[in-house]
Amino acid sequence: MSRTIIARGAALAAATMLALTACGGTDDAPAEEREAGAAEAADDAPQDGAADEDADTDEDADTGEEDTGSDEDGADRSTEDSSDDDASDEAASGEDGAQDDEDATDEEDGAGDEDGDAAADEGTVVEIGTEFTDEETGDVITIVSAVRNNPSEYYMASDNPDGEMIYLEVEVEAGDAYGGVISERNFVLDDGGTEVNYAASADDELVDAGYEYFDGAPRREGGGTGYIPIYLETTGDTLAGAYVRPELEVLGEDTTVPEFRGEFEVPAA
Repeated sequence: MSRTIIARGAALAAATMLALTACGGTDDAPAEEREAGAAEAADDAPQDGAADEDADTDEDADTGEEDTGSDEDGADRSTEDSSDDDASDEAASGEDGAQDDEDATDEEDGAGDEDGDAAADEGTVVEIGTEFTDEETGDVITIVSAVRNNPSEYYMASDNPDGEMIYLEVEVEAGDAYGGVISERNFVLDDGGTEVNYAASADDELVDAGYEYFDGAPRREGGGTGYIPIYLETTGDTLAGAYVRPELEVLGEDTTVPEFRGEFEVPAA
């Protein structure tokens, strides 16, 4: 490359000297003579391309290598490296894709397990919608629904595969003829021929499960709503139930109010 610069510098110096000689070495010569001398000097000076070509030839002669061979080797190596890089990128992309698919599958499996556990920890709601009206007291009792197959730590549920914890949903609108309380114990379910009511001490797990406990409905407060836990030692598909208001004695009077009974069914889950 240094030879090319020297050749171009020599050519320019020669052209300059010829131009000065043709013009008489001064700027006083007529413009036509100066232009003619510059043109002749340019024609006599070697062309830049020729100087470059000679310089390149000298460099190749010194190194003993040909440009064509060097370029081909570079092209081969460039193509080879590019192919290797593409192959590496494809392999990496394939591995990443496989890992992403595996992670997505694991997440789906985990979500499925969580859903299954949640379903196992929840009861099944069945609608009932049976309503009674106690004509003696004016109370209106509605058996709204039941939550069946609830998980339970109730002491009677221990090691008993035939039993079932049921949450019975009730609504009470109290009449104003009498006082007193409509109790959670007034609601019963049939357990192998025996009517059983409120499962004592199971109200805490009912509340923990997210349900409102029915803790009796005072008539003076107009009634109330909520769920009642009832445990059956022997369950079945369809269960018989009843609301039973016992006979009432009227204070200060020598009279009684006869028992009221309204029956309903709990559908299979």
